[in-house]
Amino acid sequence: MNKLLISILGLLSCLSVVAQEIDDDYLSVLLAEEEESTSAAFKPVIGFGVGNFSFYGDVVDYFRTPINGLTSYRFLISRNVSKYFDIEFHGTLGRVGGSLYCAENETKIDFSQLVVDGKISPDRIVFMSDAQRADMLNVANFRSQIFAGGVSVAYNFNHILERKRPIHPYVSLGVEFFQFSSKGDFLNVDNKAYVYWPDGTIRDDRGEIIVRDYKYETDLRKLDLYGYGDYAKTSVAFPVDAGFNVTITDRVTCRFGCAAHFPLTDYIDNVKGGKGWKNDIVLNTYVSLSIDLFSTDEELAAVENFRNLKFTITDNLDEDGDGVDDFNDECPGTPKDVKVNQYGCPLDTDKDGVPDYLDKEPNTPMGKNVIVSTSGIKMTDMQVIMLLYNPDAVKHSDTRVYSNTSEAQSGSSVDATKGIPAKYKFVDKDNDNYISHEELQKAIDDIFEGTSPLSPADINGLQDFFFEQ
Repeated sequence: MNKLLISILGLLSCLSVVAQEIDDDYLSVLLAEEEESTSAAFKPVIGFGVGNFSFYGDVVDYFRTPINGLTSYRFLISRNVSKYFDIEFHGTLGRVGGSLYCAENETKIDFSQLVVDGKISPDRIVFMSDAQRADMLNVANFRSQIFAGGVSVAYNFNHILERKRPIHPYVSLGVEFFQFSSKGDFLNVDNKAYVYWPDGTIRDDRGEIIVRDYKYETDLRKLDLYGYGDYAKTSVAFPVDAGFNVTITDRVTCRFGCAAHFPLTDYIDNVKGGKGWKNDIVLNTYVSLSIDLFSTDEELAAVENFRNLKFTITDNLDEDGDGVDDFNDECPGTPKDVKVNQYGCPLDTDKDGVPDYLDKEPNTPMGKNVIVSTSGIKMTDMQVIMLLYNPDAVKHSDTRVYSNTSEAQSGSSVDATKGIPAKYKFVDKDNDNYISHEELQKAIDDIFEGTSPLSPADINGLQDFFFEQ
C-alpha cells in the first residue's frame, strides 16, 4: 500500500488517543497557569504531518499522481491574525525523484567511459560528444533531497460559510526558501556503469541483463553532464496550499492539504528546458495534526467567539426589525416602529422602568421611593398599600383563625382586641396605642429602604392589624 495512505490511516487511528492524552495530560497544567497573556485570543498552534512529494519537471515518472510519490515530513506553527486569516510558518522536508524509462534507442548508451576508480568522474565529460550527451537524456534519472521553509497567509472562508462547522476549508499563499540536492544513479551494486542497449534492456559490462539498484551515488551538479555549469542549489519559491481542516477536539485539528511549490529554478532534475512553464514544480500532498498546547479553556472560547463574530454581526439577522441585529439585541421582540437604543431596547425617557411606548405618564418625576404602575403612572401611598394588601388572602370571618395560626407560626398576634402586638409597638411613634396610616406608610418605606427590623411577612401581619384595629 502506498506510504501516504498508510500514514493517513495511522494518524486517523491515533486521533482519539491523542485527543484523550491532550485532555488528560495537559489540561490540568494549562488550567494551573497564572501568567497573564497580552494576546488572550491568539496563541501559536503547533502542527506536524506526513505526506509525499510528486515532481513535475523534465525528468518524471509516467505514473506520477498526487498520492504516489516519495515520503515528506511537514511542521507548522500558526496563529490567528484576524477573523478570516491565519499566519503560518511552515517547513517541509523530503525527497523527490524521477526517471525516464529505457525505451529502445538507436545506439547503445554506455556510461562506463565516465567511470574512474569505481566513481563517475566529471573530468571524463569533456571527451563526450554532443550527440552522446543528447542520447543520455533518454535515460536520465535523479533523486533530490528537498527542504522548503517559509511563511504563508491562510484564508478560512469565514466570510461566506456558516459558523460552528466541523470542516473548515482553506487556501494559502506564501513565500519560502527552497533548497535541493540532486543525485543520479549511474552505477550498479558492483560500482560498474549501466549500459543501456538499443533493445531497451539495462546490462552490465559483460552484457548480462540487470536492474538498477536505485542508489543515487553521483552528484549531478558536480558531474555537469549537460554543460549547465555550477548552478545554484537554492531558490525562492512560492507555495500555494489548499485543503480543509477537521476539528477533532477544542485543541486538536486534523488537516488534509495539498501544497504546490513553485521554485524559481529549473535544475531540480538536472535537466533544463521543457515546454510551457519552464521551472520545475513540487507537489506536496499531506495529512497533519495541529495541537494547541498553550491556550486555556477561556482563551479557546475567546478564539471561537472571535472567529464566529462575523456571522452573528454581519449576517444582519433582525427578527423584530428594530435596526439592531439579533446578536446585539438585548430586547428581542420589540413591536414595529418603536424607537430603540443601541442595544435594541425601547426608549425610557423618564427612567421609570416603563418604555415610552407603554408609558401613560412620560415625565414621571423620579425621586426616593417613587413607585409607578405598569402604565408608568406614579402610585399614591394608598394605592401601594392596597396593592400589597390582598383581601382575598384571609376572609374577615376567618380573621380570628388566621390570627391564631399566624401567632403559632410567627410568635406574634394581630388580634386588634389585645392591643398592638409587641413586635409592632415601635411603629406607633406617637404612643397613642393606634397605628395610623402615616405610621404604616413609614414602616413600609423603611422596608423598601432596608432599615426596618421587620420582614416582608411581618409587614403583611402589620397590614392585617392596621385594617382590623
